[in-house]
Amino acid sequence: MVITLKFYLREVTMLFQSFGHKGSGKDPERFTFLMRKFFFIATVLVWGGAHAQEPRIVLPSMHHSSIDDLAFSPDGKYLLSASYDGTAKLWDIRTGILLADITSHSRDITSVDFSFDGKYFLTASRDATIKIWKVPEIELVAEFKEEILGFNNAAFSPDGKQVVAAIGDGEVTVWDIQKKKLLWRIGDSGASTSSAFFAAFSSDGKMIYANTRDSTIGIWSAETGALIRKLEKKPSNDLNYARISPDGKFILRWGLRYYGADITEIATGKVTASLRGIYKAAFSKDGTTVVTDGDRVIGWDPVSGEKKYEIPGSAVVFTEGSDQLLIKSNGTISTFGINTGNFISTVPLSLSEVNGYKRIWLSDKANKIAIVGRDYSISIFSILNGSMVSKMAGHLMKVNGTTLSRKNGEMIICDNSNYQKIWDPGQLTFRSLTFNESMLFSSPTYSTDSKIFITSALDSNKVYVWDALTGKEIGYFPGYYGYAYLSPNGKVLATFDNLKRDVLFWDLNTFELLSRHSLGYDRIDYLTFSSQGNLAALTGSDTAISVFNYVTGKLSYTLKEPDGREGIFVEFSPDGKEMITMCSYRNVAKIWEAATGKFIRKILDGDHTPFMGASFSADGKKLISFTYKQPLVRLWNYKTGLLISDLSDHNDPVYFGEFFPDGKTVVTADDITFRLWDAETGKALKQYFYDRGQISGVCFNNETVLFKDNAELKVYNIRSGQQLYSLLCIDSLDYICITKAGYYKSTTGASKLLHYVTKDLKVITFEQLDVKYNRPDKVLEAIGNTDTTLIKSYRKAWEKRIKKLGIDTTSFRDGYSVPEADFTNRDAIEYEQKTGTLKLLIRGNDITYKLDRFNVWINETPIFGQRGINIRKRNKNDFDTTITIKLSQGENRIETSITNVNGTESYRMPLTVNYTPAIKQKESVRFIGIGIDQFADNKYNLQYSAKDIRDLSKKLKNKYKTDIIIDTLFNENVTVSNVKALKQKLQTTTENDKVIVAYSGHGMLSKEYDYYLSTYSVNFDKPEENGLPYDELENLLDSIPARKKLMLIDACHSGEVDKEDLVTLNASSDSLIKGLKPVAYKKEGHLGLKNSFELMQSLFVNVGKSTGATVISAAAGTQFALERNDLKNGVFTYSILEAMNKYPTLKISELKNIVSTRVEELTKGLQKPTSRNETIAVDWTIW
Repeated sequence: MVITLKFYLREVTMLFQSFGHKGSGKDPERFTFLMRKFFFIATVLVWGGAHAQEPRIVLPSMHHSSIDDLAFSPDGKYLLSASYDGTAKLWDIRTGILLADITSHSRDITSVDFSFDGKYFLTASRDATIKIWKVPEIELVAEFKEEILGFNNAAFSPDGKQVVAAIGDGEVTVWDIQKKKLLWRIGDSGASTSSAFFAAFSSDGKMIYANTRDSTIGIWSAETGALIRKLEKKPSNDLNYARISPDGKFILRWGLRYYGADITEIATGKVTASLRGIYKAAFSKDGTTVVTDGDRVIGWDPVSGEKKYEIPGSAVVFTEGSDQLLIKSNGTISTFGINTGNFISTVPLSLSEVNGYKRIWLSDKANKIAIVGRDYSISIFSILNGSMVSKMAGHLMKVNGTTLSRKNGEMIICDNSNYQKIWDPGQLTFRSLTFNESMLFSSPTYSTDSKIFITSALDSNKVYVWDALTGKEIGYFPGYYGYAYLSPNGKVLATFDNLKRDVLFWDLNTFELLSRHSLGYDRIDYLTFSSQGNLAALTGSDTAISVFNYVTGKLSYTLKEPDGREGIFVEFSPDGKEMITMCSYRNVAKIWEAATGKFIRKILDGDHTPFMGASFSADGKKLISFTYKQPLVRLWNYKTGLLISDLSDHNDPVYFGEFFPDGKTVVTADDITFRLWDAETGKALKQYFYDRGQISGVCFNNETVLFKDNAELKVYNIRSGQQLYSLLCIDSLDYICITKAGYYKSTTGASKLLHYVTKDLKVITFEQLDVKYNRPDKVLEAIGNTDTTLIKSYRKAWEKRIKKLGIDTTSFRDGYSVPEADFTNRDAIEYEQKTGTLKLLIRGNDITYKLDRFNVWINETPIFGQRGINIRKRNKNDFDTTITIKLSQGENRIETSITNVNGTESYRMPLTVNYTPAIKQKESVRFIGIGIDQFADNKYNLQYSAKDIRDLSKKLKNKYKTDIIIDTLFNENVTVSNVKALKQKLQTTTENDKVIVAYSGHGMLSKEYDYYLSTYSVNFDKPEENGLPYDELENLLDSIPARKKLMLIDACHSGEVDKEDLVTLNASSDSLIKGLKPVAYKKEGHLGLKNSFELMQSLFVNVGKSTGATVISAAAGTQFALERNDLKNGVFTYSILEAMNKYPTLKISELKNIVSTRVEELTKGLQKPTSRNETIAVDWTIW
């Protein structure tokens, strides 16, 4: 921004100095020119400055619990969702892409709403806060907090200046957004018999209405807060929902249990209609109709109460102020006019799509419905044609359970992927993976020495025991899910039989049952082992505390007060000689003799009620207790029972407390902070804030603490309070490990699912910023990893990537100017397109450097070729043009960018449209096959290359029948000129066609390690003589109309190589398979790691933009591609043919994975297919 400001000031100064030299009023044309220049400079500054902020990374998350509310933005561009998981999410309706994730609430979010101008939205939560967010910046501009049970709903006033909210104690609050203060609290005083479920403004903003404490409806003045009218109470206590008519004259109320509704004139209180047999009601947009839904849909006149129409069926959805209804009847869904009841149209939306979902919202203005699925996904459908517009879903795995090893900080992670994972905190990768397709694992627990751990199976009554070092199963025991407990020495396991209501104790050495103890109740609340005497204590649903010998199963004694409410918490002292019990109903903790149950003393706590838990110091001399009322934490001398200090700095309920092993420090945690205390004095040492979640484990050895928040695991340094990283499990085996600075280490599959969002809510695909932030070396440094060799190898791999892509890393500096380009008519372009062409207005600029070229991509295919259009000769900083493109049938992902003379490219922000022609267009396949196994120098002859191509041609012909055109070149016809001539045939394809090019033959590297493919007359010693350069083969696919392009290369060394680090090895006669002399990479130190180029290929996605084709190579750059007599094909081609036989249909990504796995199997790892180029976001069906 400093560069921008200097540039601006310099130009403005020169502008007016220049004008001053000419004299005022003497040269009006010069003045006009200068003023135009001034306004251009100002426009560039403002337009450029608006985008200067670094885009923020957005993870592929979705909701992990019930979605309680949705809101469409007034312009129909965005959807806002609120969930019980405590998050709100802002989605792009057109694409289904997540734009923002609101995670600052600590409890479930009950309500979301957009202001009427769409410039703000609110989130209301049961954490007793309402937050106001500015759009598009997603900036928190106001926050309202109450000491209440939480907000049930909230809504903007029509002018967007106020917010009304219903709270859990039956009252209603009204807030001024600009002044950020409470205006008034309205509602009845006295005991509450009902929460306020809703509160809202009337359409004109003059009235507020809500349900009240005594289960009726109140109407208040929005200006003064004075009560206007309270409606008559009904016997059912259930008329708790209401709407005021748009003209403010009538109020409609209804209730679920009452199964009825009434319409009341507000001015007089006169009930104009009482309606029965309904469970939902609403006013039409003009207020002249009330529509109700029951066993049929009925329209009513609110003035007379007379029925206007009746429609058989039930309403799929209708919303306040809508013009239309969606009604399900006789197996179809149709729209009807809400005022007339007249049929409008049938919606081609299948009933299965509606019936399989939980809730539905309607956006009348956008003609769309949002349907919430049972998996918490959100699908957007058009009610005009029934097509799915987008689906809001995610890839993050909800974590069912996790724990931290106290020995080395390793994590056990159980998520929804059917995998059980062991996370290595030093290498930041999964060390072990265990898969079971029939069950989900949960509730992991380490033994004290971290040698074993246990997990429960969600889908079966089994508890599994695992070796922590190898991750292998040791065995399993019968046990109800969630009830499994390990003794401190790791030798005894307790499980629960929920059918017989018994607790079972098992010997982990022999796997034999030690004892069975009958409980007589249906759950265990808490179970703990003593370090001495084979004792275990538990409390269950009857709140008595039972202590027994787990070897014999004999009950030793029971502790139970006369009122039956002795305790919910029990713990043995470290030496096992005593036991402490606490009750959630009393201000007392009791100390008992563990062996006999003899009462010793009390710890009286006065107003410190109720007790919720406690923790001993390692020497047993001190105790901390914690609860949800102030003082929240207390430090005690356990031996004397005297209070040492109140640890009173917490403001929220404390759920965790523990002593450090040396006993000198205490750590405690509430919902937003964790704190350190001096264990001798109780003095506060440090306070740290964390984002969300609850502690799942502490490792004092490496000073880390683990927090779990739905799908996110956060690791902090417990001493410094610094968040080291967040770990997110994605799909089954992928993950991303990200630091606060935004750098991450991830699998390639996870990287592809990331995206970035600009300050004005435009989406940038991950590729361009992945090269900046995908830095495994920086992540390892951030967590304090001391393996400098590993860090150095990661850094070198990243440097290889940067060099390969030709990126100037100067642009990575903070504040560095990056060119900007976009479609200026983006907002005017509809998602659904009916014509096959689209006009695009493209504008770009760079405030520092001149521009070099621009390009446009459709579905990742450059329509102006790989290099784009050169604009360097214009010698300008700005660019403005209009082009018309041809659309492909179906979805089109359109991107543009400009590049400056420094080689820095602007961010590409996809624009998605869907083209549906009136008549479906034909899609043809063009297959180009080149096979050569006979050569002028016949000592290099192969056996099956020509057969490879003939077999592929035959299989493709069987798949596509008459919809394929096949051109082949074999043996002596394989010349450089003949291959180049094939380009003319590919120029006849259309935007909807598929092109598959396959080559089978020799692959060779020249002395400079350039890659060549064999022709009939190639000089094998100097392949640059008559050899086919790889670039010429790939050029066949550049700048052709077809946009679905695949190249298959069955040749040696067909993967990419790093010329700098290659060496040629001595070749033996049996090494000549489909290549010449073998090559390998130089060895790099003592690393058991790959060469840095190979490491680069395994760590990072290939994000280089090429022809838009996916190129799958038979082998890595240093590997041979093998033929086998028993297969009668090259192994690579054989694997493709096998997949064609086995799978009726396959996408590009599926073919790549299947063939790669199969080739490795057949060659025992000697050959591994790779991708030279690939499309990332577009995954088309090959057959």
